[in-house]
Amino acid sequence: MPELNIEEFKRRLSIFVGIVLAAVISISVWSIATEYRDILSEAEKTASGYAQALSEHTESAFAETDRVIKDLIHDIKMAGGAERIPQAELYELLRRQGGDSPQIGALFITGKNGIMFNNSQEYPPRQIDVSDREYFRHYLENPAADLYLSKPVMSRLVKRWRFNLIRPLNPPGTEFAGFLAVAFEVDYFKKFFTASSIGSHGRIAVFRTDGTPLVFEPYVHNIYGSNMRNSELFRIWLPSSPSGTFHASSSIIDKTPRIISYKRLSRFPAVAAVSLNRDDVLEPWTRKALLQGAVTFALCLVIVSLTRLMFRHLDRLNIAQTGLRSHQERLRIKAAQIDAANDAILQIDHEGRLVHFNQALCRMSGFSHDELTDMVLHDLEPPESVDHTKTNLLLAMRDGEAMFDAALLAKDGSSVPIEVHAHPMESGGGAFLLCIARDVRERKRSEMRELARLMILEKLATGAPLASLLDQIVYFVEQQIPGAIGSLLLADETGKRLLHGAAPSLPEEYNQAVHGLRIAQGMGSSGTAAHLRQPVIVDDITRHPYWKGFQPAREAGLRACWSQPVLSSDGELLGAFAVYHREPHSPDDRERALLESAAHLASIAIGRVRQEEEREHLEGQLRHIQRIEAIGQLAGGIAHDFNNLLTPIFCYADMIKRGLPQETPQAQMAESILKTAHKAKGLTQKLLSFGRRQRLNMQPLDLNEAIQSFHDILRCTIRENIAIRMNLAPGTAPVMADRGQIEQMLLNLAVNAQDAIKGNGTITINTGHVLLDDEYARLHPGMQPGPHILLAFADNGHGMDDETLSHIFEPFFTTKQVGHGTGLGLATVFGTVKQHEGYVAVESRVGKGTTFTIYLPAKAQTVSASAPEPKGNGSHPEHSVSSSTVLVVEDNRMVREMIVQMLKYAGYGVLVAPNPDEAYEIAQAAPYAFDLLLSDVIMPGMNGPELFERLQRLRPDLPVVFISGYTNEVKIHNCRLEEGGNFLPKPFTSEQLLRKVSQALSTSAGRAGVMFGGAGGA
Repeated sequence: MPELNIEEFKRRLSIFVGIVLAAVISISVWSIATEYRDILSEAEKTASGYAQALSEHTESAFAETDRVIKDLIHDIKMAGGAERIPQAELYELLRRQGGDSPQIGALFITGKNGIMFNNSQEYPPRQIDVSDREYFRHYLENPAADLYLSKPVMSRLVKRWRFNLIRPLNPPGTEFAGFLAVAFEVDYFKKFFTASSIGSHGRIAVFRTDGTPLVFEPYVHNIYGSNMRNSELFRIWLPSSPSGTFHASSSIIDKTPRIISYKRLSRFPAVAAVSLNRDDVLEPWTRKALLQGAVTFALCLVIVSLTRLMFRHLDRLNIAQTGLRSHQERLRIKAAQIDAANDAILQIDHEGRLVHFNQALCRMSGFSHDELTDMVLHDLEPPESVDHTKTNLLLAMRDGEAMFDAALLAKDGSSVPIEVHAHPMESGGGAFLLCIARDVRERKRSEMRELARLMILEKLATGAPLASLLDQIVYFVEQQIPGAIGSLLLADETGKRLLHGAAPSLPEEYNQAVHGLRIAQGMGSSGTAAHLRQPVIVDDITRHPYWKGFQPAREAGLRACWSQPVLSSDGELLGAFAVYHREPHSPDDRERALLESAAHLASIAIGRVRQEEEREHLEGQLRHIQRIEAIGQLAGGIAHDFNNLLTPIFCYADMIKRGLPQETPQAQMAESILKTAHKAKGLTQKLLSFGRRQRLNMQPLDLNEAIQSFHDILRCTIRENIAIRMNLAPGTAPVMADRGQIEQMLLNLAVNAQDAIKGNGTITINTGHVLLDDEYARLHPGMQPGPHILLAFADNGHGMDDETLSHIFEPFFTTKQVGHGTGLGLATVFGTVKQHEGYVAVESRVGKGTTFTIYLPAKAQTVSASAPEPKGNGSHPEHSVSSSTVLVVEDNRMVREMIVQMLKYAGYGVLVAPNPDEAYEIAQAAPYAFDLLLSDVIMPGMNGPELFERLQRLRPDLPVVFISGYTNEVKIHNCRLEEGGNFLPKPFTSEQLLRKVSQALSTSAGRAGVMFGGAGGA
């Protein structure tokens, strides 16, 4: 009770002292703040009074000066003008008028030419040119101006600062005739300024209303060259009120805080301002405030010191009682801590009796406190642990400490592994052993669990088979959970069913019963867990609706089932892990954690195996694509060389045919040669298509419309006992494509499907809009992500095996009999899709049919029907040969000689070069010796487009015709030959060559040649 009174007294004393301190400080602060406001208010009044006085004084001086100017102008006007008054008389007039006014420094007259021809300072007057002064320029720019206050300038006569009050000699609105000016002495205002009245840092100033300083005292360097229009006075205050007082936190001149009062003159465009330095104004207040603050602080310090002394005295009164109470509390807490500790703490005498122990020993052993009181240590030791424990306790007595593993015999007869920390102690003159025993059952289990987990991970790292890994995971759970029977089911490819994965301890009949279990709500623990993607715990199968009617579980003697879904790192369902019991049983937290750990290990194992399978699949796809690419390059090269061989055959056979009567056997033989060459040309076109070197006419195309338009042709081509079904996407399916190539691709696929169908069958054509994401494209090498149009071409024919699938896109590969097909149909499809920057995939199973899935990049463009290419009329166009010479550049000797022969036969002059370097030398020697360049595209060294680019520097108007065995939109070394240029693909006939040459010669020089994407050739 006394302690409570002392503490209460201290509390009340603290409150009282706090109130006193707050009152003292508040009174002091209020006094200082009041005086601060009073001083600033008085300063504002002072500044306002001085500003009023300065404005009145300035207005009076300006008015008096203006009166002098007006009188003089009147006198001059009465005399007929300044030029009519003699200079001496004019000088006297000026001197007499300005002599009585101290603010007037001088009077002067300036003519309209800017020459000051008379003044009141000297006679005879000097002729001074003031045309460079701003006040003269003001009147030149504003002839109608009246009174003007000029900027202060240093007088050229007396070397003092002056500003001028000026009026023009001419009446307003008439031609400028010069002006009469009074040089107003800036020093006139010095007598108005006294430091005692406005402070040592105070200032007075007179400004023009545009911010130009007229008077500024005390003088500041360069002040009269500045302008104050951006100051707070002219931006904010003057526009809102003609007079006022305000505080500026930072002066524009010296960055000091100011109290500024201003007043605008009523009759003149000027403002009078008085500026007080706020620091000067507050200096007396600051000294007084510091003194008063120091006194207040000292008083507060005295009060606080006395209070602390009193508190110290009161604290000493409680020291003894507080110490005793704290000691007793610590003893009580320690006793409670010992009793509540998880570790068993026991004190043993030399005979092994339990002198003292805590409740943890009761919990650990299962004996009550009373039962343990009558026991000795030997009663709690398993027989196999007695000698080990006795030895370690003797070591503790000898060495002062011992730590060892032992076992505790529980009431139920089980052995509890413990960790003992023992050291000797003395109490009441006797020797004892203090032992701390920790239950390490959970640690032992964790060590075993971690060891098993590391073994599983080691197997995983060494690439063990998936079945072995899954069995090991199931064994791991069965070892950790007494009576547990593990099972792991795997999700099938559709994600709709669970398949048997690992369950070594379950009967084979039960494993077969759950194989193919549907993933859905209510389909047992595993089917439901996989459906919900969360654990499902059924502690009694016989009473739970998920297991109603599932007889195999009862036959296997299963009563409880806990299931955990197995999910990948990105949430994909991989399967379900289940733990069964033969008795109703609910899992504790440890068992739930084990179930989650097992599911996680299973996820890692399945994921690793699937990644390995995916990697092998992608590597196989990549090798297949690389093989197709290599074959495509080879096929394109062969076709190119073959085109060079076909070109002379075409041309010579055509020339022979034209030179013979049509009914002769020789003409018919030439026609047969041409037909055979045309078939060979078609074969090379297919090879070039596979090698993606075929020329395309890319235009916006609606794939749906193209398929529908081509249906009749397909129907006529395919046998009548094969149905054609079309499931086209709603709306349009826009792509950029060559319509002819798309139709040829459809025809090839249809013929291929027809050959695969024996008897009746169905061909199904589907289209759709799909969006390919980055991950899907990554899993399919050669595919590009983004929006695509899908074309699926399916048949229900005999299908293909994996070996056949790996070769179907290779040229000349065919499963047909010899003589039935070229083996280029699907190779052409592959090349066409690749040229359209698409992707083609094939799915086929023997006896189940085949589906070709083609992805073409979608184009958000308006599609239209492709216009047919213009065809010639078959006759030679008219062309002039009288003066046309062709420079032929071709590295193939046979083709070169054939072209030269045809051109000469047609009447052209011919210059020949076997390579671009020799052609360039010919052009350098005689740039205008030829009228057309006829060049191959692909040649050793410099290619055709590079040669043409160099020749254009010599002949900008030179037309060109390119020829090439590559018939597509050729692209080599960043150069591009666009459709519509003068390009002739090999092989060609003499008629085609001569027509192209004639067209190029008839085209204007500014439009001859081809368009280039860059240097180099294709």
